[in-house]
Amino acid sequence: MTSNVTRKRMPKRTLAETRELMLHAAVDMICERAQESGDDVVAAALSHVRLTQVAQRATTLVRARTGNLDAAAITTGALYQVWPSQADFQADLLFYIADRQSTLVPGLAESILRFEASAANSLPLEDVLCRTMEEVHRHYREDPLYRVELGFLISVCDPRVRAAVAHRQLAFRATADQAWQGLLDAYGLRLRPPFRIRDLTNAVAAQIGGSIIVWFADPDSLDDPAGQDGWSLASRAILAIFTQFTEPVE
Repeated sequence: MTSNVTRKRMPKRTLAETRELMLHAAVDMICERAQESGDDVVAAALSHVRLTQVAQRATTLVRARTGNLDAAAITTGALYQVWPSQADFQADLLFYIADRQSTLVPGLAESILRFEASAANSLPLEDVLCRTMEEVHRHYREDPLYRVELGFLISVCDPRVRAAVAHRQLAFRATADQAWQGLLDAYGLRLRPPFRIRDLTNAVAAQIGGSIIVWFADPDSLDDPAGQDGWSLASRAILAIFTQFTEPVE
């Protein structure tokens, strides 16, 4: 006995509909991933870093440093005595990267002395600030570890990633506070109430971070509107922040 029931044919899905469904599904997955935590999330930020490859590179490093090409190789077995799992290694690596990135731009460690020398030589504050900020901006644009850090943000819901990012920020801000205070002292300035030194640090850091992301997408968008050599839209924005936040010492 045959059934007379016929299945209703659904309208053929268009390419546009298929595209929208796939993109919608992908966005859903990305949003879900951003809210997750766990070893897989930590590993995702550093998925290209494997213990076996790190052991090979570490062996090359120790042989180069000692000049002994026969130095004992670092084995993955030895590494697993330090980190029980790949995820443990990657979590530790997060904090190591955070420590590396928590200092000021290399070469600016002596920034306070530079600011004092600039003031003593009557160099305009605007030029000193511009030169310093352009140097910082260029460093982070070219620093591959900074791009790795940006990748951490997608996994920041994991407590280990969040702790590493917070650790980096706390150490960086403490150092940056000292540098900004050194610039204020050198040029006879103080924070305009109700601003504090940490407010200046946070505001400038936010401007630098945001402008670097803009630069990655469209470098020309940060060209100096006035066309002045050595300046950019980013450094002018930071100068505006600095001017708004500070005033001369009476």
